[in-house]
Amino acid sequence: MKIYQNPNAIGLSLAVFGALLLTPDTLFMRISQLDGFTMLVWRGGLSGIAYILIWMWFNLRIERKMPTILTVSFGIVVICQVANATFFSLAIATAPVTVVLISVATAPIFASILSRIFLGEVLSKKFILTAVLVLVGLYISVLGHEPTLIELDASTLLGAGLGLGVAFSLALNFTIIRKDKNLPFALAIGIGALLGAGLGALCVDKLYLPPTRNMLAIAFTGIVILPVSFAMLSYAARYVPSSTVSLIMLLETVLGPLWIWWGIGEAPTDAMLLGGAIVVSCLTAFLIDQSRH
Repeated sequence: MKIYQNPNAIGLSLAVFGALLLTPDTLFMRISQLDGFTMLVWRGGLSGIAYILIWMWFNLRIERKMPTILTVSFGIVVICQVANATFFSLAIATAPVTVVLISVATAPIFASILSRIFLGEVLSKKFILTAVLVLVGLYISVLGHEPTLIELDASTLLGAGLGLGVAFSLALNFTIIRKDKNLPFALAIGIGALLGAGLGALCVDKLYLPPTRNMLAIAFTGIVILPVSFAMLSYAARYVPSSTVSLIMLLETVLGPLWIWWGIGEAPTDAMLLGGAIVVSCLTAFLIDQSRH
C-alpha cells in the first residue's frame, strides 16, 4: 500500500518530520538571548500570525470554506496554547531546566490517559515498553544538563508543576485535535499564541526591539520552526494516537543539545549522549515496528 493511502504511515511521517523540524528550536531561542516574557511576546506573536496564515492558505484558498469556530473543542485548543506558551516561559524562568524538561516529558503519559478517556484507545504493550525506555533515556540525558544536586525548594516545585501543566496542555491539545476531525486547529493555535503574546506583554518589564541578530533568530523560530512543526504534529494527531505523537516529540529534547553543540559550541556531556542514544534507538525501533502494520 502506498504511503498516501495508509493513514498510519501518514501520521507517523508527519510526526517524525514535525519533531525533527522542532529540534533546532532551542538553539535559536538561545541565540536570541531574550528573557522569558520578552521571548513569549515575540515568539508567540510571530508564530500566532504564521499559524493564522497557514490556516488561511488551507481553509480559504484550498478548501474554500469557512470553519465553525464556536465550539468547545476550538476553545479548549485555544486555552491549551495559551497555557502551553505561558507555563513553559514561567517554568524556565523559575526552576532548573532539568526539572522542567523531566516534567514536560510526561506528555505521553497524559496523552495516553486522555486518549483512553475521550477516545477509548488502549495502549499496546510495545508502546508502554517504548515509553518506559524513552523516559529512562530522557532522564539520563536531561541529568547531563545539570549534574549538580537540585534543591527541593518552592521554586523547584513550582517549576515542576508548571512543566506538568505544559505536558498536560500538549497532550490535551493533540487529543482534542484527534477527536474533532473538523477542528480548524491552526486557527485555534494561532489565536492562542497571540493571546499568550498579549499576556507576556502585560507581564514584561519593558518591551523592546532586540538587536538584528537576536531578532532574526527569534523570528526564524517564530515564523518557520514553531508553526510548521506544530502544524505537522497536529495533523499527525488526526492519523495516529496523541500518545504516539507526544512520544515522538521527545526527540526534540535529546537532539536539541546537538544543535546547540553545533551552533554555539556547548558540548553535550556523556550522560546526554548516552540518554539521547537510548531515546533515538527506542523510537526508531518503535517506528519501524509501527510502519510494518
